[in-house]
Amino acid sequence: MLNALRAGLLAWAMLHLPAAWSQSYPDRPVTLIVPSTPGSTPDILGRTVGDNLSQQLGRQFVVTNRPGAGTRIGSAAVASAAPDGYTLLLGSETAMTLNPHIVKQMNYQLDQLTAVSTVAGAPELLVVHPSMPVNNLQQLVDFLKAKPGTAAGHAGTGTTTHLALEMFRLMTKVDLTMVPYQGGGATQTAIMSGQVPFMFSTTITILPRVRAGQLRALAVSSAKRVSAVPEIPTVVEAGLAGFEVAGWFGVFAPSGTSREIIERLSTEIRAALAKPEVRKRLIDLGAEPLGSTPEEFAAHTKGEYARWGKLVKEAGMVTE
Repeated sequence: MLNALRAGLLAWAMLHLPAAWSQSYPDRPVTLIVPSTPGSTPDILGRTVGDNLSQQLGRQFVVTNRPGAGTRIGSAAVASAAPDGYTLLLGSETAMTLNPHIVKQMNYQLDQLTAVSTVAGAPELLVVHPSMPVNNLQQLVDFLKAKPGTAAGHAGTGTTTHLALEMFRLMTKVDLTMVPYQGGGATQTAIMSGQVPFMFSTTITILPRVRAGQLRALAVSSAKRVSAVPEIPTVVEAGLAGFEVAGWFGVFAPSGTSREIIERLSTEIRAALAKPEVRKRLIDLGAEPLGSTPEEFAAHTKGEYARWGKLVKEAGMVTE
């Protein structure tokens, strides 16, 4: 009789305790690692999500910047963290689908991270210095073909700005001198000072320059126009069929994190992104609010991994 009672209590605990544990999560501060510098696109998105999760769950979500090695330092820190839901990653297309193809010596594996939810998409803007005698994409292509070897800046090997530039080079068959910089801020300084005449740059960080008239935007790299600047055509509309580079960002947790915690985090992130004030903030910044289930996000990441692997091979973008 006693043994049967114990067995019954054990079965009840196994059935109900995981759900109860997830409802008590979090019971202490959560660290959200952003593998880039303060003020960068991932940093802005991470703080927006973290602030709202803090409000919704009643525990502080502390954003910690761990930049370096093309997002690999911060990403590796989360990949090797305890799978308890208290260390999360604001991951990106670069970290999850580009670096594994580009870097020979990766310090983490994709199967060490589990998808939670997408956060936002942030495409690239093709911008030129105001001194450039071009007002649309075709004029830029004509200019570059007349001046082979023209310098083109990007935010570092394996970034989406680099990816967009390589795709542009391959599809237009122009001869460019690629100039890598240490991050988007350095690239902006380079184009503003005239070191490079054009570049692709993420909407969130470059739109203020465009709005101030400091740079001229020719096209946006996504499949659809950006809500914040609907007057700017897509690269496809501007004449380059098949061109699409749309950077994305989302939350990941260490693999092995309980399904209950993953589901709760995903639900809360989607709830935050559905708030009118959050959506407006992201759209005004030039981002497109997303939000997805863990299954949807995992499938998207897998598809992007295969897609960019092909381009990386064609462009010869592999590094040590």
